[in-house]
Amino acid sequence: MTQIPHETPVLIGAAQFTERLDSDDYRALSPVDITAEAARRALTDAGMERRLDRVDIIMTTRTFEDSTPVLAFPFGRSNNFPRSVAQRLGIKPAHAVWATSGGDTPQKLVVEACEAIVTGHAQAVLIAGGEALSTGKHLVKQGVEVDWSEEIEAQVDDRGAAIDFLTADELNNGLITPPLFHGIIENARRGAAGFSREHWAQQMSELFAPFSAVAATNPLAAISDKAFDAVELRTPGPGNRLVADPYTQRLIARDQVNQSAAVIVVSSALADDLGVPHTRRVYLHGHAAAGEPPVTLRPDLGKAPSAGLALAAALEAAETTIEAIDLMDFYSCFPVAVTNAIEALGLTANDPRGLTVTGGLPYFGGPGNSYSLHALAEIVSRLRGGDGQSAIASVKRGLVAANGGFLSKYAVGIYSNTPRAFVHADNAALQQQLARSTPPAVVSSAQGSGHIESYTIDWHRSGQPKKVVVVGRLQTSGERFIAHSEAEDGVTLQSAVDVDPMGRTVTVKPAAAGNEFQFAE
Repeated sequence: MTQIPHETPVLIGAAQFTERLDSDDYRALSPVDITAEAARRALTDAGMERRLDRVDIIMTTRTFEDSTPVLAFPFGRSNNFPRSVAQRLGIKPAHAVWATSGGDTPQKLVVEACEAIVTGHAQAVLIAGGEALSTGKHLVKQGVEVDWSEEIEAQVDDRGAAIDFLTADELNNGLITPPLFHGIIENARRGAAGFSREHWAQQMSELFAPFSAVAATNPLAAISDKAFDAVELRTPGPGNRLVADPYTQRLIARDQVNQSAAVIVVSSALADDLGVPHTRRVYLHGHAAAGEPPVTLRPDLGKAPSAGLALAAALEAAETTIEAIDLMDFYSCFPVAVTNAIEALGLTANDPRGLTVTGGLPYFGGPGNSYSLHALAEIVSRLRGGDGQSAIASVKRGLVAANGGFLSKYAVGIYSNTPRAFVHADNAALQQQLARSTPPAVVSSAQGSGHIESYTIDWHRSGQPKKVVVVGRLQTSGERFIAHSEAEDGVTLQSAVDVDPMGRTVTVKPAAAGNEFQFAE
């Protein structure tokens, strides 16, 4: 066995939990309760159920409700989420962290936990996250009243719901929801590739069909009894409405879930004290993180190079290559989140290793900011081989790639069952590389003729188009602008539906909010 420093962090516990509305043991758990359930199971998995006093730090991801100023459900919420979870577990950690919003946070929290252990600030860290969105929606529909509010006065490092990847111009022109932003990015990639709408829909669905197949065999998945083929994913119809061009409902993250996950990170010295077998230990070999400017301030609307940089840096830190990775999970809220990452690595959609270990956000489920905690828990379990022996010889390395915002933040971890001392990352150097690119000049109040760089169409649940938002360049100055169709302008809206907007010429002028446009031809 390789000798490593006693302060080397190791993952010794992992668990996931899914509560289904139709299960016999359905308990209508609150977000706090469902998160505590996974945390309790992870502590048991780590053999710490009788050593709860050893947990020095508890970290939790942020729920959807805690990421917005408005409650999604009329049930209240905890003012101190991690301490509420700790209270359920009967633990009193010295420090509690309530992470900011973003799907990249689980991976970043693992790194932060490792740093705390290496520097001697902690011996054991519990990281947990969960959502109870299905239960919330169900209770509202049934007219059931519950009280999820809690007031706990105790230390917490509350990092707030930092949504710093939006601009006023984007909001003023109706770019608000994740499908719309990712639609802008996705269509920009399609335009650069020169493909038709139909061809791109085929590519997206063929990318995600294998994800659906994985979820169909995963008992923890939100959709665990149905594998959709590519045609079913891309064809609009009942249960698969158009959401935002180019996405149908089955091509985007499923957030109506009741899911939670947790992992336990401890020092090697504590793992020894707890008697954890070496075959039950997983190590973080390499990691990296990088971020992007807001979508419409990126030089190329269809690219987010932070993912490729972070992936390359993490692999280099782990002293390995993508070819040597056995297990991979790429954040998959939308197809473009996957393609943007795998193309940077030279991977293809049909990689025989698979691009997900869970089934991905549209099919396994997208529990808010905590999805990648499920991917990590799954990879930890597989690296340990269940009984600690069966898979050790064949499975040695796993990759977790976590995305936050609108391809705004990317965090990567390379995990292995082979002992290795913790390696610090220089993420500032990655950001310096990204800062070398020149952002486009964006005009808030646009006037004149221009051409479309990208676009998206917002669809009503009824199946009717609602609005179209475009990003383009003015002909005279080359400045970038954002514009939208006015609600009463049915001609422009229908034209965007009938004829591919990519590259078309438009006339744009200031509106009450943002800019409005019409097609010139």
